[in-house]
Amino acid sequence: MGDKGSCHTTKDLSDVEKLAAEFKSRNIEILGISGGDGTIHKTLTTFIKVYGNDALPKIALLRGGTMNNLSNCLNVRGAPEKILSNLILRYHEDIPFEETEMDILKINNDYGFLFGMGLVSRFIDDYNQHKEGDPTPWRAFSLLTLAMFSAAMNGNRALELCKRFDARITVDGKPAPFKNFMMIFAGTMDNFGLHFRPLYRARETPGKFQFVGISTTPRNLLFTFPQAFMGRPSGSEDYFDVAGSHAVLEFDQPHRYTIDGDMPEETTRVELSCGPRLKMVLA
Repeated sequence: MGDKGSCHTTKDLSDVEKLAAEFKSRNIEILGISGGDGTIHKTLTTFIKVYGNDALPKIALLRGGTMNNLSNCLNVRGAPEKILSNLILRYHEDIPFEETEMDILKINNDYGFLFGMGLVSRFIDDYNQHKEGDPTPWRAFSLLTLAMFSAAMNGNRALELCKRFDARITVDGKPAPFKNFMMIFAGTMDNFGLHFRPLYRARETPGKFQFVGISTTPRNLLFTFPQAFMGRPSGSEDYFDVAGSHAVLEFDQPHRYTIDGDMPEETTRVELSCGPRLKMVLA
């Protein structure tokens, strides 16, 4: 980057924390993040904690990760080097950026854009534990195809992935209509990966996220896939689908969940709310 900007490689979260403090003291205008959804979630969690009530810099996504759902959602395309060079050129020639604003989801003490548990977290576990080569979208598609075939046949694989669990849920103080689920997810972006967009209302209202709890069978879930693919309501009475600003999930036993593909420690309580509204640089 020469004298056009500052580039830093971070080896662990302590490096990110030190860098966030340095960037805050320098009042940097744009933070570019090279990596996928997990890298973005970890970086922004650290920056939000360091910046506190102060406004964060504008966020530029440089892609470069295995899972790039957020970049895809915002239609940020290209190689990291090309995205960065365009960013530098526009900045130093005073060419206006194309920008948008986006809420980030606070999940207990972390921040991200997608929360999921049940089928969602089990599928990601499968994806991450597959030993042959690096994780790729093709691997995810292959695993999804096998799971769909198993669901159509009421196979053991689908039954294991869709194992049901009990949860007490309120969204903006209102209880969910049922207490037994096969999958729960929420987010502030609509792209769920593999071109599925079940969170079609995720960016509809500033300060709110979309929350979906599903209580159905694996085979019946298949019938709602076309709607999820097209970003439309499921039309199923087995869906608890709402937009809200605050949700609380409680469990009798610890459960796993995922934030943007990462897996925090198991817990008996999850609280969701909207974090700071971010300014995102698109081009």
